[in-house]
Amino acid sequence: MRPLSLVESLMTRFLQTVYTHRIKAFVILVVAVFSYVATNLPTLQRDGRVEAFMHESDPALESYYAMRREFGQDNRLVVAVASEDIFSTEFLTKFSDMHRELADNVPYVSAIFSPYNIPFIEYEGGGVYLEELVRNLLVRGRDPQELRERILSTPLYRNFIVSEDGGTVAVVIEPYRYAPQSNDCVPDPSDGQTCEVVFKPLADRDLLGAPHYAEMTAAARAIAAKYESEGFAIHIAGAPVLSTEIVNMMEQDMPRFTLACVILTVLSMMILHRSLLVAVGAFLSFFTAIFSTLATVALTGTAMTPPTQLLIPMTLVVGLCTYIHFVSTLLKARSREPDGRKALKIAIGKANTPILFTALTTIGGLLGLVAAPLAPITALGIFGSVAVGLSYLLAMTWATLVFRTLPERYLNRQKDEPGLIASLMRQGAMLAARAPRKTLAICAVVILAAGVGIVQLSYSHNSLLWLPDDNDARRSTEYIDTNFGGTVNLELVITPAEGLDFRDELMLKTIEATARSTYGAVDIPIGRHTSLISFVEETNQAIHDGDPAERRLPSQDALWDQILLLEGQGIDDLKRYASIDYSSGRVSFQTPWLEAKLYSDVIRIIETRFEAALGDTATVESTGLIALLAKTSKEVLDSMTVSYSIALALITGMMVLALRSVGLGLVSMVPNVAPFVVLLGVMGYLNIPLDTFTVLIGGIITGLIVDDTLHFFHNVRERLAAGDTMEEAIGNTMSDIGHPIFTTTVVVMAGFAVFTMSSMSNIQSFGLLMASGSLLAFLSEVFIGPAALMLYDRATRRQSAAERQATLANAPV
Repeated sequence: MRPLSLVESLMTRFLQTVYTHRIKAFVILVVAVFSYVATNLPTLQRDGRVEAFMHESDPALESYYAMRREFGQDNRLVVAVASEDIFSTEFLTKFSDMHRELADNVPYVSAIFSPYNIPFIEYEGGGVYLEELVRNLLVRGRDPQELRERILSTPLYRNFIVSEDGGTVAVVIEPYRYAPQSNDCVPDPSDGQTCEVVFKPLADRDLLGAPHYAEMTAAARAIAAKYESEGFAIHIAGAPVLSTEIVNMMEQDMPRFTLACVILTVLSMMILHRSLLVAVGAFLSFFTAIFSTLATVALTGTAMTPPTQLLIPMTLVVGLCTYIHFVSTLLKARSREPDGRKALKIAIGKANTPILFTALTTIGGLLGLVAAPLAPITALGIFGSVAVGLSYLLAMTWATLVFRTLPERYLNRQKDEPGLIASLMRQGAMLAARAPRKTLAICAVVILAAGVGIVQLSYSHNSLLWLPDDNDARRSTEYIDTNFGGTVNLELVITPAEGLDFRDELMLKTIEATARSTYGAVDIPIGRHTSLISFVEETNQAIHDGDPAERRLPSQDALWDQILLLEGQGIDDLKRYASIDYSSGRVSFQTPWLEAKLYSDVIRIIETRFEAALGDTATVESTGLIALLAKTSKEVLDSMTVSYSIALALITGMMVLALRSVGLGLVSMVPNVAPFVVLLGVMGYLNIPLDTFTVLIGGIITGLIVDDTLHFFHNVRERLAAGDTMEEAIGNTMSDIGHPIFTTTVVVMAGFAVFTMSSMSNIQSFGLLMASGSLLAFLSEVFIGPAALMLYDRATRRQSAAERQATLANAPV
């Protein structure tokens, strides 16, 4: 038995069993899905961090995590406060209260910095000591204006805890490096509690992740809300805040608009089929498929990221297409065969092959995404394939249960004749079939016009711009970027060559000179740079009675002495910028949150300058959030070009197999590809950039386009085999399946139009493009498909005639 015949036979037996035992089948289905979902879905994780876009084995991510383990976090929360006079006693007293509350009540705080507790390096009696000048000044009741010039003139703190213009101060919160474990022991000498020493390699410890950042952000916002008032304007930003905000907004908008989309879908189905039961079946088909898919995501421990949330609309599209086509086929079969079981068998025989191949073709396209170097795209490929498989089985099952439950009077009203919609679509298809060259010429003009739009298309990955203009996280990030020169860091890890370490005078001077020259060498603003050198320079100035001219690196012997003095004072900042044995060091450049592709040139310029300056004395490696953003930006375009090329090849191969004809399979790709080209042109004209969200829409819309194309071409092929001419086959096929094609288009357009009402720009673009893509797919099916088939038929007939003439000419007389 051939594989297709075997699948059809198994599906027939299965669905006839469902049909015969509908109550048992319904109970088993609901219990199985509910049990699976209830067991796994509660463990579903969410992650909006930049790191979540990388595979765990990605060298860039491994370097970033190694930097964090060695030097500490670069993911910091910034709580900035603006006021007319930040150096008044009243302001600093209130600010200090907020600082203390943040330190006490925000979880996972490793260190916290602000003018209240920042230590100033002082020199007295041959030794260095640290003094928290602002705290001591407040305790002693002195005027804070005394410290204004000292704070603003200290490079170590400028654009870190105080803005350059002196109008804003900040509390900078550095999170833990590692996530706390349930079995962590905290010694408490007051109670005599001690902890057993247990060694665990740092590489085996989990780093702090998205759930912890979300807790920190929520706690910081709650505290800030208590203090915000006139003259005390608070802005909270930083990568943890932004990633948390994006996840929260996506979790609010995607489910809400998906629900509205489903409601509109149900209403559309109810109107078009004039049956509440058919509409409810569509809802149950989607509901069980999407929750089963999400439960599978949870089972594997994969976190939901903004791109993988597209699984929800993808499942809706694929499931609807399967359900609508099978229900339409069932009702048409029932109009010819009054026996329900026989009608079911007829419908399976007619619809299962194109539905199955639609699922397999869509899976083939999604599997092209699996090789992507970005984790969310890979996850979308894997779990999208799971969603397609589940949608195929569940949609067929729910359609059968609905068919079995529909009242006889409804079934008896079904007619075999095409309705008004199918008749109009037949007329459109016949118009294209009778003038194929004109139709394809018009199509070519549209595609050429789209090409102009494609040239204007740009790639952009700036998740900050996904948020609405008035969003607090976006406004705060933009405010702090403007006043402090940045909220994210580019990290350089410099590893001296053998025989040298990060205390070498010549090397440190070269590093500092190169870092300072970088400001004018790049096209983006740099707020500040910080390294071990910053603390040594501050110490050298303190030793020389605060002389600003002595804020520099001393000679080698003095350099060793000063580092030893700093170590003796237990300054933790040394450990943030140099390894414990000084075998490597870190230079941090603070920059604004910008378009990710801008960072690529910045990184290249900075790396090149440092490598040229240091030569063979050290190696330079860029890392940090900026490096990850730049890598994400480049690899999305590179990977999607490859992934969609693979998907195109797989889809073409599946179309050839499904239609059992190389020629028909290749011709079927014309109406498949044309909508994508035009859609890209629309994006260019509307200035909608390709980003990690919109670039994946192709994987979703593929399910709709391939579904309609496969059903249309498969039916044409079957009618040609039955003896129809190509023109007759096109007309009869459109009469037969025009209504379900129209239904899927209307349902998808109506449903996804709701997403344009979102407050997030990426979701608005998604809704607009999905609705536009559905319309383009419909027009392509009605006009381009028939025209391409007619030209193919004419070419085939000419070739056959030529071969016959050649055969006759060569025949012996």
